[in-house]
Amino acid sequence: MTLLCRVIKNLYSKTIKPKVEAARSAASTFGLMIVRARFIKRSFLGSMSHPIYLTKSDLKTARSCSTKLYYKKLGYPTVDRVDSYTRILSDGNFIISKIAHLLYPEGIYISANFSSQENINHAVQETINYLQQENVVLFEPVFYSQHKLARADILVKQGDRLEIIEIKSKAFDSSAHEDLIKYRNLSLFRNKRTGKVGGEWRHIIEDVSYQVGILQEMLAEHLPNLEVVISPYLIVPDKAKTTSIDNLASYFQIQRLSTHRNSLSKFNGIKVNFTGDIEQIHQDQFLTKVSIAAEVDELIEPTIASAQKYINYLIERSTQIFAPISKSCKGCEYRASDRDSRDGFKECWGDLADEEFHVLDLYQMGRIGGNDTPLVNELIQQKKVSMFDVPLDELNDYTYSYRQLIQIEYTQKNKEWISEHLPKIMQEIEYPIHFIDFETSRMAIPYRAGRQPYEQVAFQWSCHTISEPDAPPVQTEWLDLDNNFPNFQFAESLMECLGDRGTILTWATHENSVLRDIYYQMQAYDYQNPELQTWLANTAKLNHKGGHKGKSTLVDMNALTLKYYFHPLMKGRTSLKCVLPAVWKTNSYLHEIPWFKEYFRDVDGEILSPYDVLSELQIGDRTYVVNEGAGAMLAYQDLMYGESRELCLHNPEMRSQWQELLYQYCRLDTMAMVIIWTHWHNLCSNANSH
Repeated sequence: MTLLCRVIKNLYSKTIKPKVEAARSAASTFGLMIVRARFIKRSFLGSMSHPIYLTKSDLKTARSCSTKLYYKKLGYPTVDRVDSYTRILSDGNFIISKIAHLLYPEGIYISANFSSQENINHAVQETINYLQQENVVLFEPVFYSQHKLARADILVKQGDRLEIIEIKSKAFDSSAHEDLIKYRNLSLFRNKRTGKVGGEWRHIIEDVSYQVGILQEMLAEHLPNLEVVISPYLIVPDKAKTTSIDNLASYFQIQRLSTHRNSLSKFNGIKVNFTGDIEQIHQDQFLTKVSIAAEVDELIEPTIASAQKYINYLIERSTQIFAPISKSCKGCEYRASDRDSRDGFKECWGDLADEEFHVLDLYQMGRIGGNDTPLVNELIQQKKVSMFDVPLDELNDYTYSYRQLIQIEYTQKNKEWISEHLPKIMQEIEYPIHFIDFETSRMAIPYRAGRQPYEQVAFQWSCHTISEPDAPPVQTEWLDLDNNFPNFQFAESLMECLGDRGTILTWATHENSVLRDIYYQMQAYDYQNPELQTWLANTAKLNHKGGHKGKSTLVDMNALTLKYYFHPLMKGRTSLKCVLPAVWKTNSYLHEIPWFKEYFRDVDGEILSPYDVLSELQIGDRTYVVNEGAGAMLAYQDLMYGESRELCLHNPEMRSQWQELLYQYCRLDTMAMVIIWTHWHNLCSNANSH
């Protein structure tokens, strides 16, 4: 480590420091640029034609970064945006919401759009009119007061009692919740150390607190003589319960519709049709209704106060809405798209956004100097945004600093790096080598009667096997689109493919987790296959449940990358989608290897990532490509209970096309690992020869 530091410091003083000084002199214009940008932003705010209001979603955005609220209100483009249909389809929220509505058959839907103040007033008045009835159930009623706007999922009025019910597809464990209440005077919604509302449920409870606060203000203004008690609840899928309905998801069909974008409806653009027995839905128990009254009461005041602050920013066109740039900007989604050149990140960062070796790309940059006072934020405020601006003596955290120093040195050299330990590790890997990848899904809707929400469902695997050194990879694959709970067949077919010889390579720990889950599912559902149970115990690393630890034969290539390999194009990342392009684009010999050739494509002098050359298929009237894991999961779920399900039932050719989309993506994931392994083997051979 000491020698490495000396090498880098020498490089820094001779080659990097002059660049840094030049950058600092150029940065003197940065302050003027920001003032100009903010003046332009204020002009934009003045031109907003729609009414000013703050929704639950707006508040959540503003709390993450108030500048994002500005970009959101003006419709700036975002990257990696999944449309609402696929995003909510992925976690079953549409179906959960539909089931909750079916529990209240007398419910009345309040239709609305918020493109004008007149429309807002009309929807509010309709809600107020219904609330004057003795008993009523409203779906998506509109709450509005002083520019604060929200739609509740369900509002139930029974005499002087009002229930606000928020429907969430987030997994809940009623058994653990009740134990915390009984034995520790806590709940799943509270921090175990402080007792305050916190953790992963806080933003959901803040949403409900916002609704309750607005409703209180609205009733005080419009129905001052109405005396009611407001009781907030969640309806959530309960992991401590099971469904009694077999193939429950198959009774729901989801259709896309053209609807007004400003409705703020949970069902915007979607219609969910239920074809099953409503009485069965009423008797089923896998959803739980849980009170959050105490938690909401704790958060109403700070939530409303926070909302008012952001509303004032919008109304007053205050420059206070623009938060200082910091390390948090690394994940900013407001980037330019092919259809919209506005780039929120660049507007905030100005010329600093264009730094070639950006400090935001440094591995674990936010931990330098500690989490509470990260050094990176201080450097950013000083306009020092190159990773070469980071003082090397500050890289003293043993957990992360070695990787950071490697990244700085070899980025400057523009060279790959392999650890001196990698050749030995490669030699110890026993053949045959199996490269495996799984595609899985966790649905809020239990797949079969007797199953719990959010059980791991493994529907596809791919394997490339290299039997001996320099042998071509042989591919095997498995996909099940018929069995609603295919896990045991999945594992049996994988066991038959892999056997008990050689080494199994994965990328990250997902595959181990899946095999571990299947091992315990065999016990939970009394699935009898002693050979499979033994194989799983000897293959995956199990936890301590049942007294079994297991001896894992899985080797994690992501962990090997983090410890033993670096390429400048990877920057601070080690995901397969980052490592593969870095290796592929800069090592032309790989393009000539026969079993890799199909993934080579040069467009105008740029070598594309293999993931960018996957075939698009015309299915029906739309073109599809699956080139990432979330897309595979969504395609599977769409085939299970989305629009494609009914179409494919009557169209074998369409079903075959969907299968090919899933096959080619999963197949590439394991071939990508083979490509990287082949390159490592080449690097290690060259290192040994020297």
